[in-house]
Amino acid sequence: MTIEQIDSTLKRLRDAAEAIRSNLVEVELDDVRQLLDSSALAGESAVRWREASASIAQLWRWHGLLQQFLERAGQLRGTRARPPAKRLDELSDLLQGASIEPCSDPPPLQQRDLLAGAERVTADELLERCSATFDQVKAVLVAVGSAWNAFEPRVRAARATLEESVELARSLGESSPPELDRARARLDELAERLAKDPLSVSEGDLAEAESSLQAVRADLEGLDRVRQEMATRLSDARRLLEELRDAAREGSQAHQQVLAKIVAPAVPDPLRLDGALESGLDDVANIARHGAWREARTLLEQWSTRARSLLQQALSVAHENSAPIQTRNELRGLLDAYQAKAARFGLIEDSRLSATFEQARDTLYSAPTDLAAAHDLVYRYGRTLGELAPSRELRR
Repeated sequence: MTIEQIDSTLKRLRDAAEAIRSNLVEVELDDVRQLLDSSALAGESAVRWREASASIAQLWRWHGLLQQFLERAGQLRGTRARPPAKRLDELSDLLQGASIEPCSDPPPLQQRDLLAGAERVTADELLERCSATFDQVKAVLVAVGSAWNAFEPRVRAARATLEESVELARSLGESSPPELDRARARLDELAERLAKDPLSVSEGDLAEAESSLQAVRADLEGLDRVRQEMATRLSDARRLLEELRDAAREGSQAHQQVLAKIVAPAVPDPLRLDGALESGLDDVANIARHGAWREARTLLEQWSTRARSLLQQALSVAHENSAPIQTRNELRGLLDAYQAKAARFGLIEDSRLSATFEQARDTLYSAPTDLAAAHDLVYRYGRTLGELAPSRELRR
C-alpha cells in the first residue's frame, strides 16, 4: 500500500470507529432501551432483548478492539510524511491482514477444533460484523418501540371507552354487563402483555379487542337512544296500530260487501284483531317506566314486526275482497262501451245483440252477481258486435 492509501484507510477506519461509538451511545440513551432494561420482560421479548443486550455489549468490545487496532496503526504510522519502506510494509500487513481477535473467550468445547488457533479477522471484516450485529439490535428496538408507540395509546383509548361505557350502562340500569367485564379482562391482559412481552401483541389482538368493545358500546348507545326516544316510538307504534285497525275494518267492510254482491266469491276471511296488540303496547310502556330499556326495546321490536306483518295481511285481505266488485264494475264499463259502439253502427236493435245485452245487463246489475256468467255474456256480446260491425261498415 502507498502512504496515501494507508492514510486514506486509517481515516476511513477512524470515521467508522467514531460512527460506531456515536450509534452505541445513542442506543445507551434510547428511551426504548432504558424501558426494556427496567422492565420485567417475559416470553419472546425477554429472549430477543437478552440476545440484543449481549450484542450491545459485544459491539462495545469490538469497538474497543477497533480503537486498540487504530492506536497501534497510528503508532506505526507516526508523524513523518514518508515513513520508511519497512514501516509501510508493517502498516500494510496490519491494515490488510487478519490482525484482530474478535472473540476474547474460546468457543464452546463442542465447537472447538483441536488444532485451530484463535479466530482473527481484518478490520473491514470486523466492521461488517459490527454492522450486521447493530442491525439486529436496531430491529429489536424498532419492533418493541413500534409496538409500544402504536398499541399503548390504543389500549388507553379503549380503557377510556370502557369506563364511559360502564357509566352509560349504570345510567341505563345495567350495573355490570358481562360483555364489559370480558372487555376489561381482555384489555388488562393486553396491557400486561404490552408491558412484559410487547413483541407478542399483534394488530389483530388490538383490533379484535376494539371491535368487541365498540360492539358493546354501540349496543349501549342504542339502548340510550331507546330511552330518549321511547315516547316517540310508542307514539309511532300507536299510529301503526290505528293504521292496522283501519285496514282490518276496511277489509271487513269489503268482505261483507262482496258476500252481498257477488255469487260465491273466492276471497279470504277478514282479519280479526284482538286486544293483545293494545295490551302489548301497554306492557312496553310499563316496562319502560321501570327503566328496563333492553326488555322494552326487545318487546317493542317484536310488537312492531308482528304489527307490520298484520298490516300487510290486512291490506291484502282488503284488496282481495274488493277485487271481485272491481271486476264487476269493469265489466259494467266494458258493456257500456260495447253498447256505445253498437249505437254508432246502428246495431242496438239487432236481435243477435239485444238478447245478449239484456242478459249481461241483468246479470251485472242484480245482486249477488254471478261474475263468471257476466264475464261470458259481456265478452260474447263483444265478439258478436265485432263480427257485425265490419259488415255494417262495408254496406255504408
